[in-house]
Amino acid sequence: MTGPDSIIVTGIEAHGRHGLAEERDEPQPFVVDVEVVLNIVAVAKLDRLETTIDYEWVARIVRRVVEENSYELLETLAHNIAAEVLAFGGEAARVKVSKPHAARRIGAAEVAVVVERPRD
Repeated sequence: MTGPDSIIVTGIEAHGRHGLAEERDEPQPFVVDVEVVLNIVAVAKLDRLETTIDYEWVARIVRRVVEENSYELLETLAHNIAAEVLAFGGEAARVKVSKPHAARRIGAAEVAVVVERPRD
């Protein structure tokens, strides 16, 4: 989805309780990348923070969803992050959620889920 009209925030770290029952006993790290598609031409004409997507706000939303909820599936976590981000702006969102501990457990470089959602 990466295109010329996107805001991208990568490597957002948060600790949460997602996965199998035993994985939810203790918080574990998750790494989230978020891309929000928006009309940057329109935003640039106004040159005002309130007309765009604030990077800090994206990171806060991600951390809140990861830390305050518990899901069995990364798919659910990624979907809910996208929904939260899109509730406040953007035309579409792409969210990648990586689970470093799961990757190490199975001897892989990365375990991740990617969702792309248009704004309803």
